[in-house]
Amino acid sequence: MTHRLISKNPIAALLVLGTAGAWAAACMSASPSNTTGSGTGKGGSSGGTTTVSGTGGTNATGAGGTFVTTGAGGTAVVTGAGGAGGAGGTAVVQKLCATKTTVMNPVLIDFETYNGTVTASMYGTAFGSTTANMGTAYDGPYSFGDGTATPTLSMVGGHPPSMWAVGETVMQTSAWGMGGGIWMSSCANASAYKGISFWVRGMGSSLGVFGFSVAMDSTVMPDATNPAGGGTCPGTADTCQPATKNNIPLTADWTQVTIMWADFTPGMSGTTMVVPNGDNITGLAWNVPLQFVLSPAAMGDAAGPYVPVASDLTINIDDIEFIP
Repeated sequence: MTHRLISKNPIAALLVLGTAGAWAAACMSASPSNTTGSGTGKGGSSGGTTTVSGTGGTNATGAGGTFVTTGAGGTAVVTGAGGAGGAGGTAVVQKLCATKTTVMNPVLIDFETYNGTVTASMYGTAFGSTTANMGTAYDGPYSFGDGTATPTLSMVGGHPPSMWAVGETVMQTSAWGMGGGIWMSSCANASAYKGISFWVRGMGSSLGVFGFSVAMDSTVMPDATNPAGGGTCPGTADTCQPATKNNIPLTADWTQVTIMWADFTPGMSGTTMVVPNGDNITGLAWNVPLQFVLSPAAMGDAAGPYVPVASDLTINIDDIEFIP
């Protein structure tokens, strides 16, 4: 069995979680993969470089027109005479799942390839092959806080007999809690599986619960003429949400959590409900929320306001696998 440690790739967008039942993802944004047209510019190819100038033009113009504004073929951002695109070319916005990895082994990440040479935030391992920790796609852990305290991400002892797990801890955070997750270098098709499972332990607020979510590229709006294209989920964070499972018990003892696809609350794409089925997965996330109590300023009015209770929070997660 071979493996390698890799640096964490930037994710076009991370899962952004709130608390008190309102937390959303930003993992679904599309990223540009081709900003050039398929044709050749008509005006600037013979007089200068096609990306800078044409014959007799300045640094900002080509022989056919202004580089920034128009060209012989149309708008230079899409087409132009020796500009950023060819005459009649179109800009392509690539979906995260325009290409994807079909999951052949249920093990998504078990952290057993960790060898202590990098920090937890820089750790990554392969997935997608018929053999665990092998393949051409990679994943690894990340963490984020609520702005009042910075979580520490580390590799800790795993659920026996596992050697390693990922751990996240924050001290006296006081806005909503902490979050983290698993980034993925490739969109995954795990539709052959029934759900997802993992082992977890930790220390939450007095609520003693945490939430888990699955981000899917199906939350981006489709492009009827270009299956690989499409814009980002319409609306705000309140209307662009991943599929979630909230109020999962969090205790000091290792506990296996099993979540079938049907157990998740569906995500939202604008006003469209997105029901998870294991396909188009672009990342996983968790959040450990603080408890909110009635503020003294509410004078006993149950309508609030409510305020968070500052707390230390810890979560360890191990052996994330899809359920055959």
